[in-house]
Order: sequence, then C-alpha cells, then structure tokens
Amino acid sequence: MSERPKLGLTTARQAVVAVLAGAALCGLILLAFEAAGGFPPVVPWSVPILLVLLAGAVLIYRRTLPKRREEHKVGPQEGLAAVAIAKAAIVTGAVLAGGHVVYVMRYITRFDAPLPSARVIQGAATIVAALLLAGAGALLERACVVHDGD
Repeated sequence: MSERPKLGLTTARQAVVAVLAGAALCGLILLAFEAAGGFPPVVPWSVPILLVLLAGAVLIYRRTLPKRREEHKVGPQEGLAAVAIAKAAIVTGAVLAGGHVVYVMRYITRFDAPLPSARVIQGAATIVAALLLAGAGALLERACVVHDGD
C-alpha cells in the first residue's frame, strides 16, 4: 500500500525551478521582441509597488494567523487557503524575480541611455519586490504548520 500524499513546505529546489522557469520565459519573450524588431516595454513602477503591497498583506496575515489558530478560529478551508496563498506567493515571487533578472541583465550594459537605464532601475526594483513577496510567502507557509501529531 502506498503512503498518503503529504502537503509539505516549498523546498529550495522548487523555488530554484520557479526562478529558472521565469528566467527562461523572459529570455524567450526578449527573443521574440528582438525577432519582431521591437523593444520590450519598461516595467512600470506600479509592478514593484503592487508586489510590495502584496508582500505586506501576506506578512500581516502571517502575523495574525498563529493567534487565530491557537484560539481555534481558523477552519480547515481557511487553513488550506492560507497554504495556497503562501505557495502562490513563493512561486509568483520566484518566477518574477527570475524573469526580471534576465530583463535587467539584458539592458545593464546600456545603462547610460535613458530607456535602458529605466529598464534596469525599475527591473531591479521589481526583483527586490518579487523576492519580498516570495519571502513573505515562505513565512506564511511556515506559520501554517501545525505540530500536533496529526
């Protein structure tokens, strides 16, 4: 008889695979822009701002979750939703960070020109924000762990 599948914490290997997948996807998108003779758009400031706001929301939820869990105010559906949010935040942050690393590295050699420098600066801000989101997701995921033998 096989063991029941277990829901575990996101491993470093899974995070690295997500980063590499984001990097590969961004590399393909940049190649498509080059093949079409165009340039990719500059990452708007709204992207890193939104990622930081999402990371903040995840961190706030992470702070309230243990107390609510101790008071038995967290039902199974909310617990599962919290784990899903945590895993989604980790993977989304990792994919976006990996993709934006490729995006920034593509234009870092042309930093003196106005648009490439905007791409590098705003892309680097997005990398930091994406890593914050992934870190917040990892903290939430660990807050969802229950140590009671079941």
